[in-house]
Amino acid sequence: MLEIPQKSAVRKLPRPRFVTRARDPRVSLWFSIESLNRLATKAGRSLQKPSLSGAGAAEATAGTDAQSSWLWRSFVVLVLAPLIMSSIFFGFLASDQFVSEMRFAVRGATEVLPGSDALAASGLGMLTSLNSNQDLFIVADYIDSRSMIDDLSKEIDLSAIYSKPRVDRWSRFIPSKAAEDMLRYWRTMVHTSVDAASGLVTVTVKTFSREDSVRVATAIRARSDIVANQLLNRVRHDAIARAKAEVKTAMAQLSARQASLEQFRNARMQIDPLALARSLGETITTLRRDLIGLEVELDTAKASLDSDAPQIKMLAANRQILSDQIAALEARITGADLNSPTASAVLAEYDKLDVEKSLAEQAAVLAERMLDNAQADANRHHIYLVAIEDPTVPQSPIAPRRAHMILLISLGALSFWSLIAVIAANVRDHTI
Repeated sequence: MLEIPQKSAVRKLPRPRFVTRARDPRVSLWFSIESLNRLATKAGRSLQKPSLSGAGAAEATAGTDAQSSWLWRSFVVLVLAPLIMSSIFFGFLASDQFVSEMRFAVRGATEVLPGSDALAASGLGMLTSLNSNQDLFIVADYIDSRSMIDDLSKEIDLSAIYSKPRVDRWSRFIPSKAAEDMLRYWRTMVHTSVDAASGLVTVTVKTFSREDSVRVATAIRARSDIVANQLLNRVRHDAIARAKAEVKTAMAQLSARQASLEQFRNARMQIDPLALARSLGETITTLRRDLIGLEVELDTAKASLDSDAPQIKMLAANRQILSDQIAALEARITGADLNSPTASAVLAEYDKLDVEKSLAEQAAVLAERMLDNAQADANRHHIYLVAIEDPTVPQSPIAPRRAHMILLISLGALSFWSLIAVIAANVRDHTI
């Protein structure tokens, strides 16, 4: 028959005591100190199980001692060891990190979105400001880019600044052949933020000494100023180059139209077909007037003279000559003479060439006007950096937060150990 052992016969496991603290509402942890204490207490009590009397009691006592020993060994490994290691590292080994901060704005006349007035009236004026601050974002992206690292490397040795032997191994940069490694490290040490509403760029530079932080921040601002000037020159050059290309194209078209018109004049041996057609019309009109007068004289002569009179024959001959001349001139205009091009066809071809030449002249004038406007706009376009706050000289290190990191690692290790202990206790409860 099983005997229930006395409570005094069972050794109670010593329970680790945790000092509870008032909960800070600003710190959000997975387990609070009170819950950790309850979990550890539950794990200790779960190890106290009834056993058989005599030899069974001795075996139960030995198993309980083994469980207690395992519990404390795991506490030392999972809690005390991380606490001691983090205290040693953050207390004696971790290098101080100093931060220099600067603020600047990018100012200048930039292009405006079409319909900016309508956007502003509809309450979407922020869209126009985003477009006007496009240079701001370009400069900010340049600071985070590999181009900034390459440009700064010509002036200062970034690898030497971030890989000093006195810097702890976990924080310093380990030089390598891959440029991407330096870019990733750069983005962890240099942070850029842009306020689109105010147009301000805030740059924080983190190094391991006060002098290096100020030095790197000053070099970044100098390079940003150079990039802004290069951006301005590029905008001016591109606008003027496009306008000059348009002028060149328009002038080439005008030269081609003038050459075609000159070739036409040489082939037709006519300087101005329009003036020639106008002259032919006037000549025909004069000849018709003379023909009408001659016919009147002929009719008058026939009324008073015989039909065989010399005067009538002469007037009839003159009338025939005038009629032939009029017919010949009309043939040159209307196309009755198939052996030579008509004046109307020549005039139509000339008009086409003349219109093309006129259009080419207007295009050339417009292109030259656009070139003048582009040059004027380029002179009005200005981009420059306005320093709102010079690189600050750090007075004290901002990182690492030693006490905060030690406390955070300790609480994390304690939470992990408590979870392992509870899981082990639950597993033992189901196996017995």
